[in-house]
Amino acid sequence: MLEDLGLTPEEERVYRALVARADATEEEIADGAPHAATGVTATALASLRRRGLVTAHPDGRRFMAVSPELSLGVELIERREGLQRAELALSELVEAYRTGSMVRGQRELVEVVEGVRAVQQRYVQLQLSARSTIDFFSTGGHEAVGPDTTQENRALHRGVRLRGVVDESFLRQPRGTDNLDEAVAEGTAIRTTREIPLKLIICDGEAAMLPLRGHGPDVDPSILLRGGLVNVARALFESVWERALPYGETARGSGDIDDTRLLQLLLAGLTDTAAAKQLGLSTRTVQRRVQTLMGRAGVSTRLQLGWHARHHHWV
Repeated sequence: MLEDLGLTPEEERVYRALVARADATEEEIADGAPHAATGVTATALASLRRRGLVTAHPDGRRFMAVSPELSLGVELIERREGLQRAELALSELVEAYRTGSMVRGQRELVEVVEGVRAVQQRYVQLQLSARSTIDFFSTGGHEAVGPDTTQENRALHRGVRLRGVVDESFLRQPRGTDNLDEAVAEGTAIRTTREIPLKLIICDGEAAMLPLRGHGPDVDPSILLRGGLVNVARALFESVWERALPYGETARGSGDIDDTRLLQLLLAGLTDTAAAKQLGLSTRTVQRRVQTLMGRAGVSTRLQLGWHARHHHWV
């Protein structure tokens, strides 16, 4: 079939009729197709002449087929070249699609969030989108996200489990311990450590956001991780969480929540003066309480008190 070379069925019928004889008139060609509509043969002849497959005798009545090797051979060559160009274009499109897919995949795995406002919005979006868990590190310097801009309460009310680790610089902030007490009262599990490696939030173990520059108060720009990259952030959080001290639980050895809070603040690295400020006490009162706890533990140094408090579950 010559349709693959662009001929209509009627054009192919007419051309085949001429190829089978030296020449023929329009009427002679039409006689071979008695059911053809009037004028169809003439239309086909005109189209074949334009394409160079048929020529007319000088008398204008008889028509001859041009050698198929010449006429259709050229058509075939042009079609092959067109296919080659199409294959090349297709290859380029496939490569562009693959590259675009890689870029899209990379964008899905790692997203850079720039601007304090954008970081704050994305942080809140992560909290609001969490279905089961939110784990976070928090330190001092609430440039974008702090107690006044967080959506932790809304997440807790939806049944999301929250765990957080805060460090010494967080505890030193005004109302640092008050904010922690409120979070614990709402249901957030809090632990303290001397220093966290960086600010971090992980939601459902599927998405994590952290500052691009690592540790410090500056969170602009931040990076949002998804996929397998989140596993690194999860491992970091679990490692720090396991070593951190629980916050907000009454010490078994003292039976006094104030003593528990005092021990937690001191073990987190706060000085007597800083701890006193957070607890609303005088420095001398804090020092007296420390001496009382040391006597209860039967130790003579603060280092021994810290060891005793940890190993006897006072904190």
